[in-house]
Amino acid sequence: MEERNERLHIGRTLKIGTHNIGGAFADILFSAVWNRILISNLGLPATPVALLAGLRYFLAPLSIWSGNRSDSYPIMGKYRLPYIWGGRLLVILALLLIPPATLELAANPTSWLGWLLAATSFTVAGAGTLIAGSPYLALIRDRTPPAKRGLALTIAQIILLFAFSLAPAVYAGVIKQYDHASLWRAVLIGIAMATPFWLFSLLGEDTRTAEAESEETLPMGQAMRNIWADPRARGFFIFLALGMVSAFAQDAILEPFGGDVFKLDIGATTRWNVVWGLAVLVGMIGGSIVTRKRRPHEHKGTTRLGLMLTAAGLALLAIVALLRLQALLLPVLAIFGFGFGIQTIGTINLLMAMTSDRHAGAYLGLWSMAQLAFRGVGIALGGMLRDGLLLLTGSFTITYGGIFLLEAVGLAACLSLLARIDVAGFARGEPIRATETLAALGDG
Repeated sequence: MEERNERLHIGRTLKIGTHNIGGAFADILFSAVWNRILISNLGLPATPVALLAGLRYFLAPLSIWSGNRSDSYPIMGKYRLPYIWGGRLLVILALLLIPPATLELAANPTSWLGWLLAATSFTVAGAGTLIAGSPYLALIRDRTPPAKRGLALTIAQIILLFAFSLAPAVYAGVIKQYDHASLWRAVLIGIAMATPFWLFSLLGEDTRTAEAESEETLPMGQAMRNIWADPRARGFFIFLALGMVSAFAQDAILEPFGGDVFKLDIGATTRWNVVWGLAVLVGMIGGSIVTRKRRPHEHKGTTRLGLMLTAAGLALLAIVALLRLQALLLPVLAIFGFGFGIQTIGTINLLMAMTSDRHAGAYLGLWSMAQLAFRGVGIALGGMLRDGLLLLTGSFTITYGGIFLLEAVGLAACLSLLARIDVAGFARGEPIRATETLAALGDG
């Protein structure tokens, strides 16, 4: 009963949450601006670019490693901040590699040095983001009353989405058409915007807690084997994996789609992220308000609605591509984003419901890895499908329309998977083999 009276410190939560503004300004340079320049402006194949963009998601175990390190191995008396700021320093170094890599590839698309610099930039940025990610979430948890941790994470996520809508508008004004000077200017502005947020949003927030020192951990391999023994967990893992692949196959090819099919400039396609991001934000905020009284395991309906709207948005985007209906682009992107926002709210709640209280770290670690790794699979697959279908058909409209349609089909399949998962039974703690095994390990 006492926990219910604990109040969220809004000022501190907002301060910590602004760290995500810096993350958005860095990530948009990689995920929207740079991949568009490499594919559409320099004419490089989408497959290697998409593989590099998705590489960081295959480094997902780093997030578990850094989270565990920040629990038990302080640096100069601080548990979270050294890992967060160390990861962000790697991101800054990676950003500085973007212009020289682009200049080298613009001069010679087969340059081994250019591709080496690009691969290094993507890899270092991905590693830095993952190393910072888990300690950052742990810091929010440390600084928030137990009853309010979900709300604090939601506020941080909303700030991130708002920043993802703001950053593309800034870059669209800086780099309307590609030239090397404009690219350097965009990178330096990105670093100048991100660094102050990364430094000062968390300054003074790292506190040592008895809870952090006493938390029980489970080896990742053992946790995966035990959780996989439960058919409900297997079904949820597959649901998350297919959902990530289906939703993010468009991530690396959406801006090139605008350039290839509609001949739009970089500024115009970068602004698509503003529309999509604001729609996601509206979906998340609206969905949170409407469903605020539901318990986590009661969000299957929320997730189902989000999946249907997201699939409908991608199916409509396929029609827009096939028929070249440029006037419908922004409304369709808004439908896609709104549905994805609702889907995100539902999935986050189901993820919490499908997590054991006693071994929450083991479950959440596996779910996070599933989301990160298969988001990377989706990004890479989108690029490979783009190149493969274009080679087969010779048509940009058929190529992009086919990819968007396949994504919609994948999300429709997620509806069938979701219907078969007994989320309520898992949340009620009904006896299952994986839970009993984990309990036995914990008691031992």
